[in-house]
Order: sequence, then structure tokens, then C-alpha cells
Amino acid sequence: MGWLKTHAEAIGAAGAIVMALAAVAAAILVPMQIAANDRTSREQAAREIYREFLNITIQRPDLADPAACAPADPARARAYEAYVDYLLYTAEQVLDLSQEEWEGTIAARLAPHRPYLCRFDADDLATMTAPVAALVRSVATGCEGAPPPCR
Repeated sequence: MGWLKTHAEAIGAAGAIVMALAAVAAAILVPMQIAANDRTSREQAAREIYREFLNITIQRPDLADPAACAPADPARARAYEAYVDYLLYTAEQVLDLSQEEWEGTIAARLAPHRPYLCRFDADDLATMTAPVAALVRSVATGCEGAPPPCR
């Protein structure tokens, strides 16, 4: 007990230093952990969105068919436009995570819809994220000689 009384001030100071270091470590590590959890959550959500897009494609292959672009039937035209909109939404989600990893996949999915994408104007592109708008522009290059939106 005598030793504790003699060294109480030093022990208290050491305890305060340890507590301060723990607080600094927590202030650094907690935001890093939160950011890592957020990234993992967004990656999972983006993959789920892409998986749902693939399910829609499987269920409605007529919408993924290049020949289906913007059909004349109003109900089918709305379904096709919604399909392409969902593809663009999917593109926003996955490109936000990793443009390098997903750009080729999304470009390949957009390519069959080039005639429809050629009808997009600056206002349409302004509603998209910059990576998606750039990808749509690249897919829709040379639209002047493109076939009509439907066949």
C-alpha cells in the first residue's frame, strides 16, 4: 500500500496518458472502420442492383434485344425505356464504386441500346453522374449515321 501512495501521482499520470492515447486511437480508427463498413455496404448494394438488372434481363430478354429499341407499342415502349433507365441507374451505382472494374461491363450492356441512347440530349445527360454521362456519350458516338431508333 505504501508503494501505491508513493507512486500514486505517477500512476495517475500514466493512466491519463493511456486514456489520451486510447481516445486518439479511437478518433482515428472509428472513422476508418465506419468508412470501410460504408464501402462494403455500398459494394453489396451495387452488386444487388446489378444482380436485379440481370434478373430483369433474364425475365424480359425482349427488352435487352437490340432490335427491341423503343418499340412502337406504347406499353412496350415504356417498358423498354424503364429497362434502359434501370440500366443507367445500375451504371451509376456500380461506376460510383469502381469505374475501372465496371466500365467495360456497363459499356457492353449499353452498346445494344445505342440507337436509343443517340436520342439523349444535353438535358438527359445532365441528370446523370459524370462517369455515366461520359459512358453514354462514348457509346453514342457517331449517332449521325445511326440506324433509326426502331426497326
